[in-house]
Amino acid sequence: MPRRRLIDRVGRIWPKSGWLSTATGKRVLLGVVVVLLAAVPLSVRVVPLGFEEGDPAPRTFRAPRSIQYEDVSATEALRQAAADAVAPVYVFDEAAQTQTRQDIVEYFSSVTSARAAHGVETTAQAAFLEGLYGDRIDAETIAAVVALPDASIEIVARNVEGLVTGIMSGRIEEADINDASNQLARSAELIPLTIAERYALIKTGSAFLEPTYTIDEAATARARTAAMERVSPVVIVVQEGENIVEKGDIVTERKIELIRSLGGLESGNDALSVTAGVLLMSLLIVAAGMYWHAYDGATWGLMRNLMLLSTLLLGMMYITRGMSILAPEVSPYLMPAPLAAILATLLHGPRPAIVLTLLTTVAALLLGFAGGVQVVATLLSSLAAVAALSRVTQRSHLFYLGGFLILALGLISFGASLASGNLPVDALSAGLNGLAGGMVTAVLMVGLLPFFEFVFGVTTDITLLELGNPSHPLLKRLMTEAPGTYSHSVMTANLAETAAEAIGANQLLARVGAYFHDIGKVVRPAFFVENQAGGENPHDSTSPSLSARIITAHVREGVELAEEHSLPPEVIDIVRQHHGTSVVGYFYDKASRKGGPLLEADFRYDGRRPTSREAALVMMADMAEAGARSLKSPTPETIEAMIRKMVRMKMDDHQFDETDLSVADIETVMMVYARMLASVYHPRIEYPEPVEEGEPHAGEHRQPQGA
Repeated sequence: MPRRRLIDRVGRIWPKSGWLSTATGKRVLLGVVVVLLAAVPLSVRVVPLGFEEGDPAPRTFRAPRSIQYEDVSATEALRQAAADAVAPVYVFDEAAQTQTRQDIVEYFSSVTSARAAHGVETTAQAAFLEGLYGDRIDAETIAAVVALPDASIEIVARNVEGLVTGIMSGRIEEADINDASNQLARSAELIPLTIAERYALIKTGSAFLEPTYTIDEAATARARTAAMERVSPVVIVVQEGENIVEKGDIVTERKIELIRSLGGLESGNDALSVTAGVLLMSLLIVAAGMYWHAYDGATWGLMRNLMLLSTLLLGMMYITRGMSILAPEVSPYLMPAPLAAILATLLHGPRPAIVLTLLTTVAALLLGFAGGVQVVATLLSSLAAVAALSRVTQRSHLFYLGGFLILALGLISFGASLASGNLPVDALSAGLNGLAGGMVTAVLMVGLLPFFEFVFGVTTDITLLELGNPSHPLLKRLMTEAPGTYSHSVMTANLAETAAEAIGANQLLARVGAYFHDIGKVVRPAFFVENQAGGENPHDSTSPSLSARIITAHVREGVELAEEHSLPPEVIDIVRQHHGTSVVGYFYDKASRKGGPLLEADFRYDGRRPTSREAALVMMADMAEAGARSLKSPTPETIEAMIRKMVRMKMDDHQFDETDLSVADIETVMMVYARMLASVYHPRIEYPEPVEEGEPHAGEHRQPQGA
């Protein structure tokens, strides 16, 4: 199954029109949300003075005044019990029968369409219908329907519609579906049908049976809400001077809440300092956004990147605030300070990671969890981690990076503590805490990286490097089953990677995408000329239209193989888009010469036009390499002319309209491809025939053979 990004699911429910649908609206809204969420941990600075839940009370606390205290937990428990006691409200769904009738008609209309599109190919018909109704009707039932003759399908369709809608005219609850199915089967037995028709009727009809008497969620919710509202709050009256907790008693959560209500817990900072901290952090967040907008288009251009960096910032702020409240005695050196910078570097790059490091460091200072020396230690450890990540080329290298982090944090913590004037013993304790913090950072780094990759749909350089290994099962299969295609893919990858470097695109993605772009050819390798090795060409005995369908199918089959092997979405997009919606020109021309009615659409790929620069680079590299191989007398001039002609045809066909490639980028790519292909497909020197007779064993004495 294709890997679906959770962030993509958010995009499906996002407004498609209005101000919020614009790029500016999305970024402004994200900025407002981040500022508001960042203000929460900066504002929550309530610290219990002497009273800790679960610990003995250090002193007796008496109520300074009379209050009425609501026991929230008890009230909520009673209200939940009242809501649970309300039975669900059922209602007759008058639209269920009509909708089901419409669904049945549409289904059998799709059966007719499948027959018209795929002729007698029942397997193709079934596959088409499974794509539309596979979540409702099982494959066996679909196969049984498409196996029927047309007349039988009409009979089955008519009876399914009549029996199902008749049964659904009555009251059917969820628990009654099986009984309704049995009723349908009994009714079908009374109709003169063949065994195959009766089977298709019963199975298909059962699939369309739906409850007509359903729970009215809104009415049920209103009834339960009303029941909850009828429950009066549980109120505890506390008189002035009443003991809330005696010295030595265990402090419970309920007593903590009561003490807070009576002012026994006081704020760690005044309102003015909190406001100043929130304002400063807000200005820093806005400044970071302005920097990315002005100087880092890769970060600003994708909402995914901004949401990722925002999540890392807020996550570190909330973790820091949680630690300061729940465990204020914990050393700051135990905090996984470089974690946000590490994840940002691995998931997006070092430049935004450095900006994020500045934000998290200032946040730790404003949250009161780190002093000046700890701020320096945080900066040093984060910058060291970002620098070390430049050497990470495999996921296994993360373990070595973890060891480096442990040692670095230990040394930095020891030095920072010693520089602040602490005794060597205290500095050594800080160093040990730094070692422990490094271990926590390393574990979280390895554990959270796959999580963020999945949630935000990020394909890291580490993942791409691993995919580019020739030992990957798909590449090994391509190498053994379609060696000509494999050789073509390697050359295409070299071209695409070099061009990506020239125009500032993702080199790794371009290379890996090129490796896998023709993976669908392993299904029928002999139909592609690079794998025929001068042997028989099966297209010579195949009609042009069928040949075109075979050729274009390798894109769809490649996408299926890529999804089956869980390749990243970016790589799958390159597989899907590397031919765009282009025409298979050779077979279109061949069919044109034969005459007769001809539709150009039948000879086009059914993929999608490139949407990324890397997909466009692979498209151009693919056709350039194949075109250069086809030249009988390749010269630098003929190769460049061929590339320009092909690229111009793609541009005229609007294949690059959905990418952000500029004319200058395309010109650069063409020159790169022309230069590289000219160096590969240059004319060879004809070596002379070896001299038949010469001095025996002359080479052993380093002497030339005699003429």
